[in-house]
Amino acid sequence: MIYLDQMVLSGIAKELDPVWKESTRRGDGFWVEAFDRIERLVKLQLIVCPNSPIHKVESSYDERYEPMLRRLREHLASGVSFRFHHEVYMEQLWEAFDAWFTGRDPDWDRITRVKVIRGNLDRWSDRLHILVDMGRSPGEIDNRRKSRDRAHEGLRRLWEHWASQGPVPFDERFQEERRGVVTAALGPDRKPWHIRLMRWLEGCLKERGVPEETRRQEAERFLQSEAALSAPENHLGALLFAALGRRAASGQKRVPDRGTLNDIKFISAYLPYCDAMFIDNEFAQLLSEQPVASEVESYPTRIFSTRSRDDFLAYLGTLEDDPTHVERVVRTYGETWTRPYRAILEDERSRRTASPGSRELAE
Repeated sequence: MIYLDQMVLSGIAKELDPVWKESTRRGDGFWVEAFDRIERLVKLQLIVCPNSPIHKVESSYDERYEPMLRRLREHLASGVSFRFHHEVYMEQLWEAFDAWFTGRDPDWDRITRVKVIRGNLDRWSDRLHILVDMGRSPGEIDNRRKSRDRAHEGLRRLWEHWASQGPVPFDERFQEERRGVVTAALGPDRKPWHIRLMRWLEGCLKERGVPEETRRQEAERFLQSEAALSAPENHLGALLFAALGRRAASGQKRVPDRGTLNDIKFISAYLPYCDAMFIDNEFAQLLSEQPVASEVESYPTRIFSTRSRDDFLAYLGTLEDDPTHVERVVRTYGETWTRPYRAILEDERSRRTASPGSRELAE
């Protein structure tokens, strides 16, 4: 499994979509070569590049190119997608809760890839994919933009807070961020998700026979336990926030951009389940700095960015090493199956021009 940041999909689309390419008037052959290699491996059933809810949100901000990005990511995902990042976290919390309640250590390996994706990783893909665009409710995109702006304003205030604190030991800031979910779930200004979280925990305790009058107290005690705090999504997210806080305290004036919070969401939720991730340079750098790097090394995930683009291409080259397997794929799908489909977005433009009212796309 290889997770491609939205930036990767945009880089490829800017080369393959004739309209987008004309508007930028720039070219970068790396993205075309990356597409050729990724798509070949996908068609050879050797890799899958799941899409995610975060992809869908980020691509929706620019309605001019959103259909092209959707077409591209669905093509490379081949029917597999990650669950919403909160769903992944809830899977981890369930393991943490069961471990805490029964007095054992959480076994994060029990949360396999199958539990965090939709689709079948172990089945060769069909030749035909039917994709349906259900449209959007009125004002949905504007609401998303406003939500993103509010979240970024919160990050800006947090950045200023970190900067005003000055240097703080990394572990101290990390532990503070690690307890962030507890603070949010138990605080007076709880968001709907935190309210649902507490109700879920109280329901779990009810099933285990805990008396009603003590369920709230026990739910709070669980959230503050090491089992809950060490859930990978919470743990990795806290590391990334602490690393950003260190930069703010060290004097970095530039506040991270609007995509930062989504980057933290997908990295902390999906990294443990990926063989590789291609992410932006800033977060690749954060993941390489200590003590974050030592924590990330416990996962078998290779991290790439545009600064290591040649290494990424070399990595892809190592994944196709069995000529017999290639022969089987060609026998199954046909001689032309593995040819690069560089015209994918040009064809998509043509289909939309020919049938502007159609919402069904076939590949």
